[in-house]
Amino acid sequence: MMPFAEKLSFLMYITQTSNKELAAELSVDPSMISLLRTGKRKLSKNSDQAKKMAAYFAKRSSAVFQRQALSEMLGQVSISPSMPTEVLASSLETWLQGESDNIAHTILSGIQSLPANVESVQAPFPGPAPASKSQTLFFYGEEGRREVMARMMQEMQQMEVPGSVLTVVDDNLEWLLSDYLFTKKIQAGFMELSERGFSFHQIMPPLNYINRYAESLQFWMPIYATGKTKVYYYPRLRGNLYRHSIIVVPGRCVQYAASVGLGSTSDITMFSTDPKLVSAFEKQFQEHVALCKPSLDVYQSPGDFIPRFLELFSRGGDTIQQINALSVNSMPRELLEWCVREAGESEWEEGFRMHLEELSHFEERLGQDKYIDMCRLASAEDVRAGKVPVVALSKAFPGYLSYTPETYCLHLKNILRLMDKYENYSFLPLHEKECPDYNLFVSEGGMALLVRAVEPFVMMEIRRPPMITAFREHLLRRADAVGYEGISREKVRMELRALIQELGG
Repeated sequence: MMPFAEKLSFLMYITQTSNKELAAELSVDPSMISLLRTGKRKLSKNSDQAKKMAAYFAKRSSAVFQRQALSEMLGQVSISPSMPTEVLASSLETWLQGESDNIAHTILSGIQSLPANVESVQAPFPGPAPASKSQTLFFYGEEGRREVMARMMQEMQQMEVPGSVLTVVDDNLEWLLSDYLFTKKIQAGFMELSERGFSFHQIMPPLNYINRYAESLQFWMPIYATGKTKVYYYPRLRGNLYRHSIIVVPGRCVQYAASVGLGSTSDITMFSTDPKLVSAFEKQFQEHVALCKPSLDVYQSPGDFIPRFLELFSRGGDTIQQINALSVNSMPRELLEWCVREAGESEWEEGFRMHLEELSHFEERLGQDKYIDMCRLASAEDVRAGKVPVVALSKAFPGYLSYTPETYCLHLKNILRLMDKYENYSFLPLHEKECPDYNLFVSEGGMALLVRAVEPFVMMEIRRPPMITAFREHLLRRADAVGYEGISREKVRMELRALIQELGG
């Protein structure tokens, strides 16, 4: 990974920026810029510094050659002359902070920015006249890819009854991402189709090129969040010589594109409304899916969470999580019994009862597997005011239970008991400003759950091993930064005891 000092020097070089000019923009002494460029000082953890730098360099990078240089350096084909300055600034900020090729960062940023990351772009595609009932056409290069995509969108928008969209994404997306306005238009079109009731079934590419995969995820994230997409991956190795993509709308049309390697100038793209050809590609897609495994599913009902949460914790292996409330797994028996009584006849009552039954199994696992529990620790003031929910998966659902000072103390005392009894159990308190708008649960056993903590409710179930590893590494780095071993463990105990005492426990 390129050091920050080199990134900064590169940006200053292509924008012809002096130490004095950048220092004036950041309101610091020019000597500070010199220290940053030589690597003697690191980028401040205060995100405002990276944000200001990124905004400054984005404004000074409007020339075609500058955008081309940035595209090559960041490995992002979407950085083109058509990309708005504020979008480029966001990409530069991420790159300066060292997260541009991080799949976990891409998904977490995407789920936090929903639904605002889909711009209001006119979705209709007037384009060419509708194809005849049995027509097959061929197109060439990037322009050909875009023309065929426009034809596909037009065909789907004219369908009176919503259908399925079957996609295999196994090639480069330069033809799509290099034209910012066209990218947003296609994205908005897919969102419109989803709202009409269309469903998407997608086979994603291998993770050979992380940057390109991350860019593809950025495009698809808003569409995934609609809950209308099933995502799969092929678990075995594939060659990188020939690349292809397929979009099939059963009973309507098909697009097939092929190219050599990552190049796009040699693309040959077929568009057809021939019923036999459409049917053949649909069958081929189904045969392909039969060889794949689930990669990502999305749910929009809180009721879907409980069975998947229980599955995650039944898989074994080390577990790490980051949530906006104290964990249900760390509740004592008497608190779970109180929750069962207070929840009444609801899906939450069933969930609390299931956790009650699994309580002994959870402690058995602590004897052999590590469990890192990063949770928001509420203030005594909020607990007394009844502002602290027992389950805080999302702020989107009303009617959840709230802690009382007594029940919150019960929970904190049980956390202390678990820390004293099991070396494998680590509790890391997070505070209001440290808690993002999502909850993330990762099991070494091969599953991750990502839950958006604000409206709209979205839960992603992720099963692709490299993505799970990326999420686990993301949380482990944060846990290492906060500290949870040695003296840090004793500091946590002291903080919990102080809060118990403040609450009168």
